Amino acid sequence: MKICKLLALMAVIALMAACKPAAPPTPTPVPPTPTPAPPTATPVPPTPTPVPPTPTPALDRISQLDPTGQEIVFWHVSTRIHEEKLLELIDEFNKTNEWGITVKPEYGGYYPDIRKKILAAIAAGSPPDLAVSYQNMVAEYAEAEVVEPLDDYIASQKYGLTEEELADYFEAFLKGDRYPAFDNKMLSFPPNRSMQVMYYNVDWLKKLGYDKPPETWDEFYEMCKAATDKEAGTFGYAIAPGASLFANMVWSRGGEILSADGKEVRFTEEPGIETLRFVKKLVDEGLAYQIAERYGDQTDFAQEKVLFTFGSTAGLPYYAKAITDEATGKFRFEWSIAPMPHETPEPVVDMYGPSICVFKTTPEKQLASWLFLKWFTAPEQTARWAIATGYFPVRKSAAESEAMKEHFAKNPLYEKAFSFLPYAKTEPTIAGWQAVRDALYNAMVAVIAGEKTPEEALAEAAAEAEAVIK
Repeated sequence: MKICKLLALMAVIALMAACKPAAPPTPTPVPPTPTPAPPTATPVPPTPTPVPPTPTPALDRISQLDPTGQEIVFWHVSTRIHEEKLLELIDEFNKTNEWGITVKPEYGGYYPDIRKKILAAIAAGSPPDLAVSYQNMVAEYAEAEVVEPLDDYIASQKYGLTEEELADYFEAFLKGDRYPAFDNKMLSFPPNRSMQVMYYNVDWLKKLGYDKPPETWDEFYEMCKAATDKEAGTFGYAIAPGASLFANMVWSRGGEILSADGKEVRFTEEPGIETLRFVKKLVDEGLAYQIAERYGDQTDFAQEKVLFTFGSTAGLPYYAKAITDEATGKFRFEWSIAPMPHETPEPVVDMYGPSICVFKTTPEKQLASWLFLKWFTAPEQTARWAIATGYFPVRKSAAESEAMKEHFAKNPLYEKAFSFLPYAKTEPTIAGWQAVRDALYNAMVAVIAGEKTPEEALAEAAAEAEAVIK
């Protein structure tokens, strides 16, 4: 019985065990997945703040122009050797300039003639594109507001002159083309310069017992008297009357033509009176005479009719040609140049020379005119022009070039003239100066002809001068 109860109890326990849910299997331990470290970031440079590009400077108004194909008319005063070289250079510019600019040269007559022609053209509203004129003439034209200032062309980024190029011009030459009465603007440009000198026959002086030219007016008178021989038909001095001659003679005596501001006449003072008295004395005593035609003094000097003449250094090639013996190619006599006799401590030489002005036409023609001027005064061209004409070059580098050094060596008189530059003095550049020049020429002629006394002639000239300068 007890066994039966035990078996029954065991059956119940087994049944209960079978009914209990099985325990889940123990999982195999899995190592925890490590949290990945954040990737190391590649350093990125900071984005720079954008810098705006440097703007290209806007071109000036001249640089924006295009002178291509322009045809410009150029009135000049050149004749003989000068004209030949001028036309040669113009032809070269016409064939080689990159813009296809054509310069048409026209002879406008000598200075008084071209002045009248230009004034008439201005009145008619049809001036040339550019023209040769003295500074006082340019001042007259500028009063009519028809002259184009060149300052902006010189400063042009595209077509102008660099600082180095501008510094290469002789400062004194450029200074003469600035006009104080017109805000000191550059109303013209210098193609060349020359000066007044005394020409003398060295061999003749030696025969007369002199070993050097006169340095004072007393010595000049003495030598003129020694050279004069009525039977032989020789004289001391052939006079080519002119305002520049008169001005230089007055300066050589310590006088002035006008006041510093150009508003007062001073040539009626003692140096002016004494100048014409001296000229009258030479003529009255038969020691000097007035030439009958232009360049007659050069001819008479070459023929040994006169001992002295006064004239421009631009005349050197003409004197040389006239004195040269065609058969031998050598000079027939030794000759030279010197500053004018003087009573001042140092010599005084009248430095002068025409400039070229550009008239107001069209912007393109004005630019074309400037480009021709720039080319003409470049070192190579100014040297060639100087060598051919006897003018001085306007650029320092040209004067120091091999071509000019060779020219100096072959033409010692030209080099000698160049050495006179420290003694240079210039005439007034005021409007109305040409009328004053005309009055002084007439005064000189009237005294030589015996029509007026020096005092009368200069008083009349002063009245004419005062009417235009005040």
